[in-house]
Amino acid sequence: MKTNNISLRRLANFGLLLFMIVYILVHGQSILVPLTFGALIAFMLKPICSWYERKIKNRPVAIGLSMATVLVPLTGIFYFFSKQCYKVVADMPSIKEKLNKGISVVYGWAKNILGYTRAETDQFFSEKLPEMVTSSEAFGSGFSTSTAVITGFFLTFIYIFLFLLYRSAFKAFIIMQTSQEKRDGAENVLTNIQKVVRGYLQGLVSVIVILGILNSVGLFVIGIEHPFFWGFLAATLAIIPYIGSILGGLLPFLYALATAEESWQPIAVVILFIVVQALEGNFITPKVVGSSVSVNPLAAIVALLVGAEIWGVAGMILSLPLTAIFNELLKQSETWRPVSMLISDDLAEKHHYFWEKWDKEKFRLSNFFKTPH
Repeated sequence: MKTNNISLRRLANFGLLLFMIVYILVHGQSILVPLTFGALIAFMLKPICSWYERKIKNRPVAIGLSMATVLVPLTGIFYFFSKQCYKVVADMPSIKEKLNKGISVVYGWAKNILGYTRAETDQFFSEKLPEMVTSSEAFGSGFSTSTAVITGFFLTFIYIFLFLLYRSAFKAFIIMQTSQEKRDGAENVLTNIQKVVRGYLQGLVSVIVILGILNSVGLFVIGIEHPFFWGFLAATLAIIPYIGSILGGLLPFLYALATAEESWQPIAVVILFIVVQALEGNFITPKVVGSSVSVNPLAAIVALLVGAEIWGVAGMILSLPLTAIFNELLKQSETWRPVSMLISDDLAEKHHYFWEKWDKEKFRLSNFFKTPH
């Protein structure tokens, strides 16, 4: 018996297709993650590569130069971080000695603010610390320098080169899949996706630089050692939405707790990162990244959790740009525009669209599962 003409076969096929997609994403992680990073970075490098091609008229050489244009500064940044990290590690013996002082400060705060005795504070940490260690180990596993990660890193560069080399053929193949009257629209979709990816990645780099400078100057003024290392490390971790910002502030706070000479300095670090993150969320990112990633916070958090569940840290980093691309694809279909609005950042302002524009039979999701007449 059929209800509202809903096809159980279509519903079952949809469930099977969804299961297959999730299965492939989970078990194909080692292949798909570097492939996805390679495609997104190739989108960003395409304008640079095109500029070199106009000058050189040799695509492989132009691709190599465009990759070097990005790789050389990244190598310098990596060298800077390596030297700073070496200094931090060299200070570890003295840091361990000072950590006891920091722990005593925490006990003092707990007693003065919360009214906890040292014994009660000990009990709190003995119960909560194992959970914190477990979660940090799970998070840290995403940064493992295993052979798979190193292999994926080099594969990403190979994919970038090949995507740029064969981009004309890929574009022709995609557009060829549409009918003649829809090919202009398909080309516009590819152009919009490129703008979304390029705008997001370029904006993200700008945000990291701005946050790194603000964090570093603030830590320097507070008197924390190695301020530029901690400041830019926190800014780099910000590429992981929400969680990265918290972790980026936690690390210099713990370092300040162990090394600061004054008890007010760790508190000042917390205040600094709260202020900087408020500026980043309300002014810096909206102005710099702009509308390239028009995803509302609810959709972003869900995408972040799904990405973390499927691909770990890589999924968390890729969650926003992939969601933005998905949203751009939904916008191209009139039928799926209500779903696109649920993802968009102007959902609150345009909620009336659901009643005024889309309260029609063709926009209902149940149509996807109906048996055609």
